[in-house]
Order: sequence, then C-alpha cells, then structure tokens
Amino acid sequence: MMITRLLRLTLACLCCSVLFAAGPEDSKGPEPKGKGGKGGKGAEAPKGSVDLVAAAKPTNNPTPTFTLTSPVVKDGAALPTEFTGDGASASLPLAWSNLPKGTVSLALVMHHLDPEGKTKIYWLMTDIDPKTTSVAKNATDFGKMGLSTVHNRVEYAPPHSKGPGLKKYVLTLFALSSKLTLADATQPVTIETLLPAMKGKVLGAADLNVTYTRPAGASDEEEKRPARKGPAPAPKGE
Repeated sequence: MMITRLLRLTLACLCCSVLFAAGPEDSKGPEPKGKGGKGGKGAEAPKGSVDLVAAAKPTNNPTPTFTLTSPVVKDGAALPTEFTGDGASASLPLAWSNLPKGTVSLALVMHHLDPEGKTKIYWLMTDIDPKTTSVAKNATDFGKMGLSTVHNRVEYAPPHSKGPGLKKYVLTLFALSSKLTLADATQPVTIETLLPAMKGKVLGAADLNVTYTRPAGASDEEEKRPARKGPAPAPKGE
C-alpha cells in the first residue's frame, strides 16, 4: 500500500510540473485566425455563405478558352497599390479574348465576399460591346456603369478594407446571349437587378482573381470621396 501511494504521489507531481512548464498561453490552444489573429489571412466568410456572383456562372464552363487578363497583375497575384484606396484608386486596365460564340453583350463585375458572407460589389459595368477587347486604366466609357455597394455610388470603388490580412477580389466578365432587359432603366444597375436579368443568358464567364493586403499602419478611416454622379438609386425599405 505504501508503494502504491508513493507512485500516485510521484505521478501527481509530474503532472503538475508539466502543466506549470506549459504556461497559461499554451493552455489556450492556437490563436484563432481572422481579425486580430497574428499571421492570419483576414476574416473568412461564414460557412454556408452564398457568393451571388459565383452562383451566376455556368456550372460547366462551355468556353474554357474565354479569358480575362490585366497587363498590370496576373491571376492570383497581389493588386498593385495604385489600384486600391491606399494609392491612386485607379481601376484596372483589362483585356479579354475568345468570347463564346453568339455573345451579344458583356457585363463586368468585381466583387468580394466579406466576413459576414455578404457579396460586396466594387465595380459593375453592363452593356459592353462584344467588339471591345480591352479597356485602359480608369476607363469609364466602355459600357454602362452600375452601382458599387461599397460606397453606394455609380463608380469604381477601390479595395480599402478595414480588417487586417489578405483579401481576395474577383473580376468576372460575363458573356451574354442578348442585351439585358431591366424593369427600370432609369435607375443605376445594381447586382440585385443584374443577376436576375442575366439568368438564362450567360454563355460563359471568365475570372481574374487578385489579392490585397493593407500595408502596416494604414489608416482604417474611410477615404473621403466626392459626391456620386448620376441618378440616385431607388430607396430600399428597412
């Protein structure tokens, strides 16, 4: 009995020594990724979130050679600061090729799925002539500009995220079999009116993925921007 008690006492002392050596930080487990997490890649959208723009693309891309590119950034690469709210806020120069047969019109959407799972629209252009094959930096005249949900303005909204870490933005060019028919053509096109209008008309879609990480010490204060031009969007009920 005495030997058994001594063994139990020895084991208990060893366990206490291990816990003490580990310290309080180790007992917490790994630091969560996301906002505030060291080395995290930025907060991710909740599981089950629906990416509205991605859902509008054909399940099986019928024209895999249809591509969207930019002379200033490769697919999957970091967006140059010039094209963000930390730089000149310029919109990207773009080029595309191999449109699906029967394309009558094009629509361009730049979006990001935020940490709350909302589809945020940074750039929206519709009624793009299929004869157009490229656009220059800061181009605004190659189609009809729609509403950005970031600033609620008819303009390009440059990435200017408040959270730390890497963020992903997707530019998608939709090839459509006919021009869009909208219920109210007097109002700016929104993602809510665009997606239903495109249903059944999407011949193909080409993506350009870019990322951006806010520089250390960058201000989270929303940049001061001039008043939006063009007709105001229709008011929404609360």
